[in-house]
Amino acid sequence: MIDTRSSFEVQIADDREQILLKKVRFGRVILMAGQSNVGFRMAQDQDFETEVNHFTLNNIAYYNVPQPAFYFQNGQVEVYQSKTTHWHQLKTTNLGHISAMAFYAVKRMTEEDPQLPIGVVCCTRDGALAATWLSKLTLTSQPQLMDEIVRPFEKQLQNKPNREFEEEVKLYRQKVQRHNRRMYKFMKDNPSVPLGMALNIVGQTPWPPPVTPDSYLKPGTLFKAMVLKIKNYSFDQVVWYQGETDIETRHLYDVLLREIINDWRRVFQDYSLPFYIIQLPKYANVLRNAWAEIRQQMLKVSQTLAAVHLVSITDTGELYNPHPVTKRIAGTRLGKILAGTTYSSTPVFNRIIKDKNQVHLKFKGVQHIHATQNCHIEGLVNGVWQSIPAKIKDDQVVVEFPNGTTQARYGYSNAPILTLYNEQNDPIAPFLINLDEGNLI
Repeated sequence: MIDTRSSFEVQIADDREQILLKKVRFGRVILMAGQSNVGFRMAQDQDFETEVNHFTLNNIAYYNVPQPAFYFQNGQVEVYQSKTTHWHQLKTTNLGHISAMAFYAVKRMTEEDPQLPIGVVCCTRDGALAATWLSKLTLTSQPQLMDEIVRPFEKQLQNKPNREFEEEVKLYRQKVQRHNRRMYKFMKDNPSVPLGMALNIVGQTPWPPPVTPDSYLKPGTLFKAMVLKIKNYSFDQVVWYQGETDIETRHLYDVLLREIINDWRRVFQDYSLPFYIIQLPKYANVLRNAWAEIRQQMLKVSQTLAAVHLVSITDTGELYNPHPVTKRIAGTRLGKILAGTTYSSTPVFNRIIKDKNQVHLKFKGVQHIHATQNCHIEGLVNGVWQSIPAKIKDDQVVVEFPNGTTQARYGYSNAPILTLYNEQNDPIAPFLINLDEGNLI
């Protein structure tokens, strides 16, 4: 049995050369992937100074996958790869550089096993669309993805001279600079106003940037430039936190997410590699129910692919800030689940049981449901959504829907107030179901 508390030297040799690997540890390696909220570093977290002052972890290492830059030259897109990075032993002097979600997760995991070495690989890019993380093979072999994602992107590049791209980029940068100046002035004049409220008053940062030949938002770009760079790694678990910018193609998000999981499992040569999908936090400043739809797609994928688990953090977040400034609750909840000593996901809808005029909603990941206020489930009654009183019975919610009710939903809005939790205070994930068939819509 390997002593995980120690580090080792490993010598690899053949007839021609020898390689000596130093400071080798045997533990768990976790891939944290997605866009800005999982890439959000500890230096940005509101509790950063507190964590620096109380830092005690000594078995954690992290590696941030380099984020390449792309530039268009002589009709070709060239890739500028920043210099190779390396593993870092986590300590107070570099704590600010690790993903905040990752930090709080591994901190919670070490409570279960303080001696277990944990390595975190962070593979993220701000604002990255789901399609950027897919392989070219998958994108071109799926007619729906070709028709609704690849070809529309390519169409925006056709018959445009370089000077037009340059002018669009110039104008976009000017918009961002104006926004940043307004934000700086507002925060200077109103230092006590929370960032989310300031963003609601001043406005969100202009997004997305214009489509250009060298855009990292081109479908397949980050799969090739980042995922393939770590294809020889072996991971115990993958955490996926993404979807905030996929509003335009939210009806396709289940397809995109399913294919990302399949693609990455092929790349890492592990077809049962566990994925943990972070269900988006609350956020109000977006198209009506857009984030609710993406959360529903995440839930559907977690129930249709093996070894895919949902971690809902929809009870966290900020109404007007898409990048919540604290990741403590979300990361700690994730770490509890990654540790593997409790449920493999937060509570999720499982099935319905009809008993005369009552409907019993059954859930996984819970033995005893409790409510933080009066329990209600929404029902679509003759085409109109109504709030229906419900009762809790152990791991079930019992509802007597009026005649003509065809659908039921819970927490189905961009910024819902979740009221149902399991005995570990993890929220029941929002859902939308068909009552006739008893399945997710």
